[in-house]
Amino acid sequence: MLRELREIQDGGPRSYCILGTRHCSYLHQQIIELLSYALVLSGNHVFTSGAQGTNSAAIRGALRAERADLLTVVLPQSLSKQTPEAQELVTQVKIVEEMPENDHLPLDLASKICNSKLISLTDQLVAFAFHASNTVVEAAREAEQKDKIVTIMYLD
Repeated sequence: MLRELREIQDGGPRSYCILGTRHCSYLHQQIIELLSYALVLSGNHVFTSGAQGTNSAAIRGALRAERADLLTVVLPQSLSKQTPEAQELVTQVKIVEEMPENDHLPLDLASKICNSKLISLTDQLVAFAFHASNTVVEAAREAEQKDKIVTIMYLD
């Protein structure tokens, strides 16, 4: 894990995908928000989805850095399909991509498709998950198969 965290600091600006569980503690959300804030402040582009928990914390952190051009949110479905809280937060984001073609799919399947897209757009994945967080763990495996740098932090 230390090697992977050093990779975050080395080299020039990169694009980072931050994904994770919707169910994380307030402390974990603060850590994720701080990481996202630091990444954007150092000129890196943060990509995430619009769900509660990890992704919302990543959005809040990037927004605090006041570099709207370095935050992209890709939604698994249309904005209207997101929770009211997510809709309110996403309205503050300049670069938002919706995937309305997934509106007819169950959220877990739409999220998997969205995660694949996010991974394909970025250099590195930073994931926060429980060992039972199948969608996030699966995204980490996919990123590794695509030779992305993967840092996964287990919350349990």
